[in-house]
Amino acid sequence: IKFFDFGQTDQGDLYIAMEFVDGKPLADVIENEGAMSFERVDRILKQISGSLHEAHEKGIVHRDLKPENVILTTRAGEEDFVKVLDFGIAKRNDAADAAKEQKLTQAGMVLGTPPYMSPEQFTGKELGRRSDIYSLGVMAYEMLTGKLPFKANTPWEWATQHMTVQPHPFEETNPMASQIPPHIKEACMRALSKDQEKRQDTAKAFYLEFKGGGARQSVTQVPGSAPMSLGGQNSATEAFVAP
Repeated sequence: IKFFDFGQTDQGDLYIAMEFVDGKPLADVIENEGAMSFERVDRILKQISGSLHEAHEKGIVHRDLKPENVILTTRAGEEDFVKVLDFGIAKRNDAADAAKEQKLTQAGMVLGTPPYMSPEQFTGKELGRRSDIYSLGVMAYEMLTGKLPFKANTPWEWATQHMTVQPHPFEETNPMASQIPPHIKEACMRALSKDQEKRQDTAKAFYLEFKGGGARQSVTQVPGSAPMSLGGQNSATEAFVAP
């Protein structure tokens, strides 16, 4: 999102003037339409990965990547033009942010949205770009199947799932997912590794692995399952006390 200006009014109110984006959250698309075609997922992931890669190159970790923070809009007649939003709890790799992070960790605070948080986020460990790549893997899985790779209801249940339980196989989540090319599933599962060292090193590497030879294969529409109600998922950004 472009920022144009900031300042303070005569009445003392602080303001930020920024770009207005007329679009809809990716979360709404998944909820209403279910699983997406590989072609559409590829188009959206390419842009999300590019935005993340740029942020990571500047030393910024998003920490709250989720479908609600990805807006699909139209630009110059091109649909599904992506805007990655809400770097509100983003972390910079500098001394000031490191000090702030240490205070939060000492207080037992963990920031993020549980269904999309990496295992290391729940432990209060220092986060790097591979934490965002895990969240990106969750989103890719959800776009391809219409459902999340784990099931839970509370932050503590989500923590257990992300830290100790393997993701549901694609076909178990959506039987039609058998039509998804193997290299796409492998890229997503690698991004969902519990050990961050086993994930792709960069968002760009994730996308290149995801794309693989897919561009040379025929694009197959993966029929969506019944729309998933997000009401049962805790999709709000949360701060809670770690055990």
